[in-house]
Amino acid sequence: MKTRRLFLFCLIALPSLARFAGAEIESLSPNLSIIHDAVNGVLITQDGKTAAVYGDPRPAPSPVERVFFTHFRRDVVWAGRQCVDSGARAVVPEGEKDYFTDAESYWRNQFTARYHDYAQQTTKIPAQSFKNVETVKGGDSLEWRGLTVRVLDTPGFTRRAISYLFEIDGRTVACVGDLIYGDGRILDIYSLQDSIQEPRTGGYHGYMARAADLIQSLQAVAAASPDLLIPARGPVIRSPQEAIQNLISRLRAVYKNYLSISALRWYWKDEYIQGCAARMLGAPGVDWMPMAENMMDAPPEWIVPMGTSRLLLSESGDGFLIDCGSPDVIREIHTMQADKRIRSIEGIYVTHYHDDHTNQLPEASDAFDAPVYFCAEQADILLHPDRYHMPAQTDKPVIRGQLMGEGETLRWHEFEMTFSFFPGQTLYHGGLLVKKDRGESIFFIGDSFTPSGVDDYCALNRNLLHPGMGYLYCLETLQNMAPDYHLINEHVIPPFRFSREQLQFMIDALEKRIDLMRDLFPWDDVNYGIDSQWVRFHPYGVEATPGEQVQLNVVIFNHSPREQTYTITPRAPQGWRISTEPLSISIPPRETRSVPVYVAPPLNASGVSLLTADIHFADWTLRQWPEAMIKIK
Repeated sequence: MKTRRLFLFCLIALPSLARFAGAEIESLSPNLSIIHDAVNGVLITQDGKTAAVYGDPRPAPSPVERVFFTHFRRDVVWAGRQCVDSGARAVVPEGEKDYFTDAESYWRNQFTARYHDYAQQTTKIPAQSFKNVETVKGGDSLEWRGLTVRVLDTPGFTRRAISYLFEIDGRTVACVGDLIYGDGRILDIYSLQDSIQEPRTGGYHGYMARAADLIQSLQAVAAASPDLLIPARGPVIRSPQEAIQNLISRLRAVYKNYLSISALRWYWKDEYIQGCAARMLGAPGVDWMPMAENMMDAPPEWIVPMGTSRLLLSESGDGFLIDCGSPDVIREIHTMQADKRIRSIEGIYVTHYHDDHTNQLPEASDAFDAPVYFCAEQADILLHPDRYHMPAQTDKPVIRGQLMGEGETLRWHEFEMTFSFFPGQTLYHGGLLVKKDRGESIFFIGDSFTPSGVDDYCALNRNLLHPGMGYLYCLETLQNMAPDYHLINEHVIPPFRFSREQLQFMIDALEKRIDLMRDLFPWDDVNYGIDSQWVRFHPYGVEATPGEQVQLNVVIFNHSPREQTYTITPRAPQGWRISTEPLSISIPPRETRSVPVYVAPPLNASGVSLLTADIHFADWTLRQWPEAMIKIK
């Protein structure tokens, strides 16, 4: 049986007194030590004084004069904040200064900027600004008590990250942030999503785009011939050249696999894929899947393309609309009605939540007095978009929604419609199979496939790689369908169909990708490295009045192949009321559960504030990892 219904989770809250393991201190040389914890605290001593790279993660940090930050990520800089708050000077990347000094502006904007988001950048921004900040950039050299610290620009994990190099006790040490982990791994690839100037690509389509920058940064670090690499997390790397080459090879292998079945080849042609390959791999060659050959010249006459919508026409003169993201669609239908080419719109189906398919759904439903149909897995994000932060998301809730069960059918004039879950381009996605009596069978798949492959170019869409989930689920569905169907992606005019060989090619490529990612990520399952929201707050955005108690849920998808116990410690701004005791929940493998968190702002609260949580499971402690925004009305 296929695995599905990931979002119909039960609510479990189990109190626990579990505590995180204590920090371990390792002496690397007489004047260099490292505190191993959720973040590595690198302590440098000179003349009886101390400086830190990343900070000191202990609850009672030692006094330090300076803290050197490599990048802005909230889940790292917390270890240095407590040192800065005690009087240390913060040294931060010049290109990321605003995240340290004006975090409040970011969160004020983010409450509305999260909608229609095509930039796809991490939101792990500090909750509050830092004080006592100085900036540095690549090429700078700092002197601290006789120690020379060189700065390298090392973008990759963040856009403008830096690294620090210094010689101490006869060894060259490079502190490289999250540029690398362990023997040549990286925490995730969704943090590498970005735009590409050449070949021209926007952030939404830039899968692993910053991996090319990261590789150049790794090569720059390797050229400095360090004896040790000390990343922000994980073990000290004692064979830097080997680890760097491992990571470069692994990144390139995953990216080459991605290009082999990319839907973008259809949209932007072979030259685009070859340009991406040259940029990332150093060579243009890609072993890609052959294009789908079974294509209609045009859709059947009963299907009218309208931008990213499709209008189904019945012999009765009535219509059924699939998706509505543009007011042009509504205007065109009104024109057709005025010209007597169509009588009414009797229903609207929505394939997925992206704004180019949903932004005019409320208006269309109202204008045509038509219900909006969708599958269960889409219901919450369509009815309550304010509860989410997902790519290209509309801020308009569906009002007249009609939830359809898996495999449920609807007879509409001479057509039979079958509704299904179809987690292709995004996890919150459905499919609609439309069969015309004595005619064609068309499967409307939103943006899930083009004739060249899968639309998984935005990692933040949550394209899971578990058997029976995500694209593997979709491909299995296509394998099991009668071979008389054609697919319609609403960005592609001609309907198309994959051969059995092409379906197997894509399945093999995805299964190979899983194998490659096992070497790339340090997690016990690769989906932690591709799913930016395996742990999240729900709802993501909340409005409250001063003093009002608000309930949010920490929602966790256990990607691990075994049951895991997750310990959650919520963190709120000073002065807010919140439970300080950690919560604990055990989750079976590949299932979702949630834990409620109750928080109340003080009576003098105003603006937008951030609620975060520390997450601990297995050997991992992730500080201030998920967030929710609370806007005071």
